Amino acid sequence: MKNYPFWVLMLVIAWPVQSHAQQVLIDRGVRAEGLWCFPLVTDSTTYLYLPSSARLSVNEDSLPQFSFMRYVTEKPTTSASGTAINEAGGGAILHFLVLYETPASQVARAQSRLRQILQKPEVKLRGPIVFDKGRYALISSIIETKTGEEKEVLIGTGEAPVLEGSRIAMSFEMTPQQSKILQESFKMATPDISIVFELGFSGLTDSYHADIDLNWSEIRNSKDFSAGGSIYFVSADVELGFKEMMKNGAITLKTQGESAQMEGLLNVVYEKLTKLLFDPVEPEALPPAAQGGLTDALGSLLSPKGALGSRNTTGFGLNVAYSMKQLNASGTGHLSFDGRVTSQRNHYIVFNIGDLYQRYGDDQRIFRDVPLYDPTFQQRDVFVSIDGSLEKEFDKMVNSVTVTIRKVHGNGTETLREVLINRQEMQKFAQLVSVTYLNMGDADRLKWLQYESRQTWNFIGQGAYTTPWSTETGAMVNVFTPFHRRTIGLEGDLAMLQSKGVRAVNVLITYPFFGVQKQERLTVRPGEDLSTKVFEVTLPNDQEEVSYTLTWMKADGTRVTATGKDDLGLIFIDEMP
Repeated sequence: MKNYPFWVLMLVIAWPVQSHAQQVLIDRGVRAEGLWCFPLVTDSTTYLYLPSSARLSVNEDSLPQFSFMRYVTEKPTTSASGTAINEAGGGAILHFLVLYETPASQVARAQSRLRQILQKPEVKLRGPIVFDKGRYALISSIIETKTGEEKEVLIGTGEAPVLEGSRIAMSFEMTPQQSKILQESFKMATPDISIVFELGFSGLTDSYHADIDLNWSEIRNSKDFSAGGSIYFVSADVELGFKEMMKNGAITLKTQGESAQMEGLLNVVYEKLTKLLFDPVEPEALPPAAQGGLTDALGSLLSPKGALGSRNTTGFGLNVAYSMKQLNASGTGHLSFDGRVTSQRNHYIVFNIGDLYQRYGDDQRIFRDVPLYDPTFQQRDVFVSIDGSLEKEFDKMVNSVTVTIRKVHGNGTETLREVLINRQEMQKFAQLVSVTYLNMGDADRLKWLQYESRQTWNFIGQGAYTTPWSTETGAMVNVFTPFHRRTIGLEGDLAMLQSKGVRAVNVLITYPFFGVQKQERLTVRPGEDLSTKVFEVTLPNDQEEVSYTLTWMKADGTRVTATGKDDLGLIFIDEMP
């Protein structure tokens, strides 16, 4: 097969518009009563809104589902000073449940205001947008011991639910110094601990007409980025880097149409360039040596006093790190934007813990200092959270998912628990489902928190997948689909093939799906529109490659066959041997 350096570029921009029951016009958002509202593609009078706020979850007694427990443990004395009073060990465990939502009264006001703005009394707000993905970041402050200055830090990140009203459990263990800082922060009128939800959603853009020229040598040698998987950037760095490249000519953008569309177009351009040049990296998945500086940068960026309050954010997420791909392309490249595409955007909700200490500082159920002298009577709850996008997969791909929790205790006994997820059980997970294990000879507190989990997926038709056992310590097991969907297009000169006597080309693709080999077939004839000839395949998350067989059927009855592999999403059918 020929070496086409523009394959990847064509793959990135030939992004098909996917049909979706809730697809919105993403560039036609209207702000009403604090809510961003977007019209449906199929009905300009029906809008969906983005959730506006987050809060702590409460139990049946109207108490916040929150606890901050500082604990003290004995610590062997190693000092040779001969003093009788020494520092004990210990720390703290912060645990709480939080959800994001939109008050019904605000939705009603927003609908009324939307009708006034648009001058259409028939307009209605149908409900919230279902997000494609979600992440959270817990931000707090520490005091630098050397400078005495306050510094924003990222305490933790993770996956967030995509359905409005779903709850997420957060649990963090802290050192004695961190627990003291946090306790003093709780006593302030506005405690310096906030949660930022980053929620990704998609929609159909306006029609854009633009061209981008890429100078690969300038991009590869740019001082704004250093290529290599060991160097990481946050999205603000990526955005600024693209702007600098546009200034120095490494990236040239030529547009047609109204300037009012520029912001939306740049969102699309930055999104496509990011997919082309970078691989996303979740901060918690980085090697320990790389986490420190990056998490500090994300903490500063995500702080309510930082990026979200003062910087312009684009279509790709803040709560993600990026590593630049190894670029081997040379010369120049060209991207064309002509028409509408499905684009990804992000919505942010910032939540501050609030004046909990002023209201509940004396309530031992919320704030408590305890010596850990008898852990025998304690139990551990492990919650199971499922991604909201999984629901639609029960109609397409999935029969059921079984989550298995295994705990081997200090006395050698084993606790085994299972949670079954299917369409009938989905509603339970809006309120969080948990399994419990007890303390059975678990004298080591940290080992007691450790357990193992695995997931068993059963697919419609045939095929199954069981994940390896994974050692966990967190309070939640997240269930995400182990597969992804890809579009594979066909490209070629059909007129040239017809001149060679080819009457039709048969394309057969073969790909693995968890122990099963699947096949799909398309036939192309001269004169047909190749843009309508695409394969929609579902692959395991660690699989990108498909095998294909091309058969050219000639007018004289002879056939020519060739095989190959594709991992870029584009098969050329005019390269007949």
